[in-house]
Amino acid sequence: MNNNLWICGQIFSEDGHTWDFQGVFSTEEKAKAACKNDSYFIGPVVLDEEISEETIEWEGCYYPLYEETKK
Repeated sequence: MNNNLWICGQIFSEDGHTWDFQGVFSTEEKAKAACKNDSYFIGPVVLDEEISEETIEWEGCYYPLYEETKK
């Protein structure tokens, strides 16, 4: 079983602290496909792995459609 999953969310505030959960996906490609505009982000997570309570930067998290418009 693959314990690596991808979260998709949408930012609703300028400071990036308010967001809605859009789904959890088995692959990065499926998470990207759920993004409808450049306010959607995706990031990797590991199933059954607890994370720190400390606020940290989410390694691997990015905005796929924002990245594409900057190319």
